[in-house]
Amino acid sequence: MNKEISRTEMRHPLWQIFMLLLSAYSLFVLSVEFLIVENPEVQEVVFKLDFLLCLLFFADFLYLFFTADSKRRYMLKWGWIDLLSSIPLVEPLRWGRLARIFRIIKVLRVLKSLSVIGASVKASPLETLSMMMFIVVFVSFSVSSGLILGFEEGFGSGITTGRDALWWSFLSIMNAKGGFHVAASPEGVLTTVFLNKIGLLLFAYLNGTIISWLLSARANATIDD
Repeated sequence: MNKEISRTEMRHPLWQIFMLLLSAYSLFVLSVEFLIVENPEVQEVVFKLDFLLCLLFFADFLYLFFTADSKRRYMLKWGWIDLLSSIPLVEPLRWGRLARIFRIIKVLRVLKSLSVIGASVKASPLETLSMMMFIVVFVSFSVSSGLILGFEEGFGSGITTGRDALWWSFLSIMNAKGGFHVAASPEGVLTTVFLNKIGLLLFAYLNGTIISWLLSARANATIDD
């Protein structure tokens, strides 16, 4: 094993892929914000969503720190970059996620074989599905929140601020029928329908998870009896 790669990182290829995808997505969003976005309300949406990602990156840092074979070696090599890149208030530090991506790719290269990742997926189907659902829901939520502000401009729907956009996206995923501004533009209506379908997918996942847990608990209780 590469001495620069901790055993903790090696044991969790699924989590590494999950963090890789989130890091890459966050850098893509930051690049779009820096190069294209001029609307301050859209920038507010990006900042608030990035704050949520920073909480996940910070949790990942804490996990790697407390489970590292050598805390000192981890902090000297990668830890300080992981920590700084999880700070949401200082924009230049967020680009430190490039180093996080490099580290994760290095871990996955050490694994060398897709069979290891495939075995991890097979051994942890619920965890795999949960990570996939989070990515699908989060990406759908964040992209829709940013786009709706442009779609609804000039249509008088009342979705004019970053807070309005985030609240509209959340309630659309929850399939709420009232209590929020309704999209008026054709693009906004289509986005609403899309988020409604994502919400149904999320509810199906939650119901399936609960049913699976109940069946597993019942089976275990039968075995114990």
